[in-house]
Order: sequence, then C-alpha cells, then structure tokens
Amino acid sequence: RPRPWSVSLIMPPVFKGLDDRGNSIGTNVSFWKAVAAGAKDGNGKPLWYKKGLDYWDAVEPTDDGVLGGYGHVSERDAKENGEFLEETFGSVLAERAVGARGALVACDCGAGIGRVTTSFLIHKFDEVDLVEPVVHFIEKAEALLNGPNAPTRTNGHKAVNFFALPLEGFEPAPNRYDAVWFQWCVGHLTDDDFVSLFNRCAVGLKPDGMIFVKENNAKEGFVLDTEDSSLTRSHKYFMFLFEDVLGWEVVKHRTQKDFPSELFTVRMYAVRPKRV
Repeated sequence: RPRPWSVSLIMPPVFKGLDDRGNSIGTNVSFWKAVAAGAKDGNGKPLWYKKGLDYWDAVEPTDDGVLGGYGHVSERDAKENGEFLEETFGSVLAERAVGARGALVACDCGAGIGRVTTSFLIHKFDEVDLVEPVVHFIEKAEALLNGPNAPTRTNGHKAVNFFALPLEGFEPAPNRYDAVWFQWCVGHLTDDDFVSLFNRCAVGLKPDGMIFVKENNAKEGFVLDTEDSSLTRSHKYFMFLFEDVLGWEVVKHRTQKDFPSELFTVRMYAVRPKRV
C-alpha cells in the first residue's frame, strides 16, 4: 500500500551529488536537510521553489522555450510516449476503443504550455486536465487547446481543467484519472514533496490506473542545476523512491531513443501502487 517515508522504517541510501559545474555538494540526505533548513518564502516554503518559478517565469512560452532550445525533439518524444503507453497501458486503451469501458481521463502534471497534451495525451484520452505553476505557461496551454484557433477534434477529446498550481500543492480529485503523466518536472520537487504528491495521485487514480514519469537520468547520484533549481536524479535514485519509499510496483521502464547525444539519458517509468 502507499505509505509515507518514515525514517524509522527506512534508512535512505546515500546518493552523492554534484552541481552543474562539477562541484561536490554532499549527499541526498545532507542536501535536502540544507534545503529544508534554509531560507523560506512568505508561505514558509523553501526558497528552492521560488528560485525555480523565477527561472521559468522568464522563459518564453514556446516549445523551444520549455525544452531549453530543443524543441525539435518534440515529435520523437511524442512518438515514443505513445509507444510506451501502448506497451504498458494498451489493454485499457483497447477496451476503450471497442466501447468496453467509459471515457478515459489523464492528468498532465508540470504541463508547461501543453506540449505533451497537444502532441500525445489528447489523442489517447477523452479528457485531459493540466497542472502547471507558471501562469503564462498554463494560459498559453489553454489558448492552444481551447482558444478560438484550437484545432477541431472530431473524436470529442478535450482538455477540461487548467490548474495554475504548483505540483507540491496539487490535490487530485479521488478516482478521476486513468493515467497521470509527469514529464521533465519532478526534478523541482524535494524528495518529501515527491513522495507526498505521488501518494495523493494514488488517491486520484481509478482502480486500474497508472502513473507515468519521464525524466532525465544522471549517470549516478544526482546533479543539481543551479540555474533553474532542479535535481536530476539517477535511475537508482528513482527506483529507491518508487520501490523502497513509496512501496510501489515499477511496471516497466525504458530509455528514450534517438535524442541528441549531449543530453542526459531520458527514461520513462510506468508505476502504480502495489495491488492487493
């Protein structure tokens, strides 16, 4: 069952970290302790989050903007997203295709300008909700998906809700989602908020729902991006969070193919609470 991270139950492993200039920044344990003990904003949240929002508030709302100049990978990204969804969730999609189940609903978390929704999710799901803390990003997403120049969808698929919320504050409606999709966003979450969010998302899943995560992987440990206030975790770090901390099942994971070689390895995960 989903459970909170309790130090009395789990002694976290040590993952060593570097910043983006190659300097050692200690371990995951010491790093997150320092973030928690550091300066806070007016709401008592670590400035870790404000720094990240300040960075993205200055980024233009385009594919190139949200992808750091790599907007050209979007088509390849969407193609493999679809393949991975079919590999892990194909039976549910097939049942919907023949009318054996009702409307499928997805949530695009860290949605940015709706790139993942427009290129992929809205073609697979009847309804999509989007969650994004950067206001000018979510406004652009709503304009692209539901504005006067939005494409007409003869299949009736639609974007429904646009939540201008930080992920650490998102509370999914119970039993709403067949799939929750995170892509290039959970690096902004502290480990504690990562775990809390995924436990809340478990409540938002339908009985056979799935959570998908697509993120950069560091070769080992973690790498801090000092510019946008995010952490790139290694595959082992993610597996620790999914399996040891959350106690979930990792249904499948695999790496993205054919991305530029200078980028971090990008890996897709399909995860869900263990079934009793």
